[in-house]
Amino acid sequence: MEVKQLTQRQLFTMKRKGLETKVKKFWDATRNADLVVEYIVAIILRNALVVSDFSLPCQEVVRELLFQAEPSDTLRKFCPFLKDYVEDHEWHSVIKRLFKNETAYFKATKTMRLYEGYLKNKGKATNAKKYDTYTLISIFEDANGKKHTWRLRDGDSSNTPEETKRILRILTTMTIFRNTADVRRFAKFIDCDLKGTTTIFSTRTEKKLEREKSAQNLTVETEKTSADSNDPIHLFEGFDLYSLTKGELVVLIEGILNEAKAAIGMEDVIDERTENSEELSSEKRTPHKPNIDTRIVPESIPKKDTAPSEENPILMPAAVGVLDASTENPVKTKLSATKPPTKKISKKDRNILKNYNSSKKRH
Repeated sequence: MEVKQLTQRQLFTMKRKGLETKVKKFWDATRNADLVVEYIVAIILRNALVVSDFSLPCQEVVRELLFQAEPSDTLRKFCPFLKDYVEDHEWHSVIKRLFKNETAYFKATKTMRLYEGYLKNKGKATNAKKYDTYTLISIFEDANGKKHTWRLRDGDSSNTPEETKRILRILTTMTIFRNTADVRRFAKFIDCDLKGTTTIFSTRTEKKLEREKSAQNLTVETEKTSADSNDPIHLFEGFDLYSLTKGELVVLIEGILNEAKAAIGMEDVIDERTENSEELSSEKRTPHKPNIDTRIVPESIPKKDTAPSEENPILMPAAVGVLDASTENPVKTKLSATKPPTKKISKKDRNILKNYNSSKKRH
């Protein structure tokens, strides 16, 4: 008759007596050391998470595993969890049987010995609260990355959140728990809560409270900083200037003066920019009237008869033109003044200028 493997539900919900009977029956029928070792480790893990007593389960089966079973990778991997089943001198015999030497044992079981330390002195608490039971609700990812929730009744409320998380991570080292698609269920631990009538602890609640507390602290610090910066009376509050040496006072005063100079310099730059902007805006508001005299420049300037007269009305506009040209480009004006005339003004141009000067006199 074939004996069925134990399920996750049986290992974490059955009472101790019935569970030990099933494990022994499976061992006797199959002699499958790998499966039985993980069954016993699961029960030891349950003992650390719940109030009920499951300490040192299946003692006869464990001793047979340690002293008679064929050594396997699974037995070597989880043997640190079985150390409490034997005496110290017997444990040295177990190491020699499963490993070449103690060095190989310590190297191969480094991680598991650390996990095994999380289970010390666990599972002996009594529930003094008014609630009948607590439920441990944990979230894991399977080997495909899909999240799922696992619930364990009769949770031990004396375990701290950190202790509970460390214990639950041991499940990620086990391979016997699989879903219907044969995918390992406890591949990665995510989070956990312990709930009775009210929530005893929740890592998610703690994270939320930490975020709210950080936001409140940031608000208080911001208000305090702004208040201090606006109130010069508190600038040196709690600071004893008499305790400073002469050199320290000089450095402090120089720093203050440098800051003051920088502030004054910024104000001067702002004032200068304001004045410039006002001048530019006033220039834009005043319309510019073009002067035709400055735009009419003769081709040459005669050497003689430079005084203004009716016969030579060109001299006044020519002088104005020369003055403007000298203001804009004195080098060019000087060169043009020394150059001999090459061409006289035509009669037509003289008549135009004469009429223009006459009209100006009438007005």
